[in-house]
Amino acid sequence: MSNPRVSDRSAPARDDLFDALAASDRREALRLVRERSPNGITKSDLAYELAAVTADKPLAEVTDEDHQRARVDCHHRTLPALLEAGLVETIDDDRVVAAENPSFDAGLEAVVDGRVDATAATIDAVFDALADARRRTILSVLANQYHPISVETLARDVAAREADVAERDVGQDRVAAVRTSLIHVHLPRLNDAGLVGYDADTGSVSYEGHPILRVEWLDGVDTAEGTPDGVDLESQADGDGIRTLHGRENIVTTGQSLCEQAEDELFMLFTTTGLLEEGCFRRIEDALDRGVDVYVGSPDARVREMVRERAPEVVLWEPRLDWLDLSPNGETVGRLVFADREAVLLGTLGASTASGKRDETAIVGEGVDNGLVVLMRQLLGSRLDEPTVDEVLDAGIPL
Repeated sequence: MSNPRVSDRSAPARDDLFDALAASDRREALRLVRERSPNGITKSDLAYELAAVTADKPLAEVTDEDHQRARVDCHHRTLPALLEAGLVETIDDDRVVAAENPSFDAGLEAVVDGRVDATAATIDAVFDALADARRRTILSVLANQYHPISVETLARDVAAREADVAERDVGQDRVAAVRTSLIHVHLPRLNDAGLVGYDADTGSVSYEGHPILRVEWLDGVDTAEGTPDGVDLESQADGDGIRTLHGRENIVTTGQSLCEQAEDELFMLFTTTGLLEEGCFRRIEDALDRGVDVYVGSPDARVREMVRERAPEVVLWEPRLDWLDLSPNGETVGRLVFADREAVLLGTLGASTASGKRDETAIVGEGVDNGLVVLMRQLLGSRLDEPTVDEVLDAGIPL
């Protein structure tokens, strides 16, 4: 499994960072401190400035009562949160300066300086939602999905990422526990912040995002090569409407979401047992329960046997052509999901990493006129129409 590379910034540190920024008065205090740094500002002067902002009056009209109230609030609430988050520091008993915090990036600076088009209440809600590692992981999963996914799929992916294991290694009890927390705690919070769409009746979740949200703020996102300012969190599509996905986690979740969308026919291929996740089995079983015709192929007899034992209603087949090999690039097709001949995911296995595991990349096409979908329909459509796969297998005709 190609696990996501998590930032060196620890989850508790990010929790404190976003929690500190989830209040407009603390953001204003930070702005004032940064504005006066490197010399800093006295706590008394900071309280005067904040009192003027809070009371919406000129600094000269701030009363002693206004100042005293602001100073008490600064001492007991505002500064402790900023100090705990490593955003400010004291250089003597009464002077505060901005701290060098690597987590305070250009995006956060723009928000604190008021250079974003969002109300204070909206910013409060976004940062409050981000002040929890599980919610940031939820967003990192959903950010790569163009369509809603089920809470079950989301819970399994989140549980796997948190444990840093393959999805098939996550116990159902753990998935159930995560799912419960999503339903009762995290998804309502993210929905209220406008970051996700959550339909409790259908159990589906979609990514909504927000203009101020940046990819590097999320947990489990590899930003080693940098991300340009303003880049959308969703995977990018080229001019032909074909998306590229990187990393097993994103590929598995997207494939499972396509399985959930199938209404009539689901065609899947797995080249090795290592690619067949527990979540895939559950999507296959759910599709069968919905009356979907499911076809699963693999050149690996072990894969076919696993599917036969778990879901005997599935039509199994063994590919006998070399279209699975992409030898010019040293890569091979690893998995294929073709839903209702309208959406397709084609994943390839690259070279082995230093840990001996293989990187995965996938391309995704959706829509009846999408180039990748049309190509796959031409390759596989005739094999799914007449004769049927069962008839082909019975006749011994190579697929």
